[in-house]
Amino acid sequence: MPNSNQIRQAPAAEIPLDLTRRQDPQARAALLRRLCEVVSWPENRMPQHERQLAADILLGLLRTASVEVRSRCAQGLVRVHEAPKALLRYLARDDFQVARDLLEHGVGLDDSDLIATVRAGVAQHWLAIARRRGLNEAVTDALCQTNDVAVIEALLRNNLARFSVQGVELIVAKTRQAAHLAPLLVLRPEIKPTQALIMFWWVGFDVRVQIIRRFAADRAALLGELGDVFALAAAEGWADADVRKALQTIERRQRNRAAAQRSPFGSLENAIAVGVERGADRALLDEIGHLAGVRPATAAQIFSDPGGEAIGVLCKATGLKRQHLLMLWRALRRPSGDPATLDNALGRTVFVYDTLATVKAQTVLRYWNWSFTADSGAFADENDSDENHTQARRNAILLFQRNM
Repeated sequence: MPNSNQIRQAPAAEIPLDLTRRQDPQARAALLRRLCEVVSWPENRMPQHERQLAADILLGLLRTASVEVRSRCAQGLVRVHEAPKALLRYLARDDFQVARDLLEHGVGLDDSDLIATVRAGVAQHWLAIARRRGLNEAVTDALCQTNDVAVIEALLRNNLARFSVQGVELIVAKTRQAAHLAPLLVLRPEIKPTQALIMFWWVGFDVRVQIIRRFAADRAALLGELGDVFALAAAEGWADADVRKALQTIERRQRNRAAAQRSPFGSLENAIAVGVERGADRALLDEIGHLAGVRPATAAQIFSDPGGEAIGVLCKATGLKRQHLLMLWRALRRPSGDPATLDNALGRTVFVYDTLATVKAQTVLRYWNWSFTADSGAFADENDSDENHTQARRNAILLFQRNM
């Protein structure tokens, strides 16, 4: 029988190995599990500096941990307000299955964390952030700047997200290529009349009707409050150009009476009648616009409107009868159609004319006239920032720079 010395001296190759059992690193698994639990404890259970130390240790271990372990850690941190920042940001940028719930619901992520994740992440991460409750303007700006249509749509559907003026302008421009965003945007409380009425030019009939119904104001309160200012400006001979332009936007009268006195046609109706007889060339259209009290750029935009609804707005704002709307339509050589149905451009134009009050049509027309203060050639400097433009000039950029 061999003694103990002989057994100890046996070669290692002769000692049998048990290869049937998986050799799991149990200490590592236990450490990961305990640290994940510790960092997700309620705030009152552990001092913050100890939680931070645990997170620092955990970060080093998570880099080689399985997706399941990382997901469990992220889930535990969703409800922790004072979760360690480095750990939160690491998990927020992890694989989407790890980061999703943390990005959508994690209470410990602040605006800087979310913006940093937007800048470092990918589309799935952006979508998860876009669905968060209570997003403020800084975060929605960052998400809008990704230019991702699905992300912008998710933001517009998020009733608890807030948008800045700049964010809305980015979306207004995006509706050119993504028409399905327009019906969502026009319902948002943040959109301003100037933004909606510039978007009018490239959206469909249904959205146009929504825009007109929501943003066409009757100006009654302003007229009542500023009535005496009109008298003061008239007494001064309308010498202050800025005051004159401002009051022209508010006043009741739309047509240019002085232009009618100088015009060879004598009235807007007569000019339209001549257009029916001989066709409306550029000079006659300019004259019609002048008699209607709008700038040449505004008139050109209205008369070239593919849908035609803008022509209905112009006719109603200037007090033209329905017969003159139909005459102008023929003078412009527009396709004929049944004015009693909505399946053709003329019918949709007549619908806008019939359903819009004169004073509200004037408000829409004056917003357009105010916005079209420049053409694309005035904005050749690409280095000029948005802050250097007035709202009207930014609207002109949106309208005339087709490839922005």
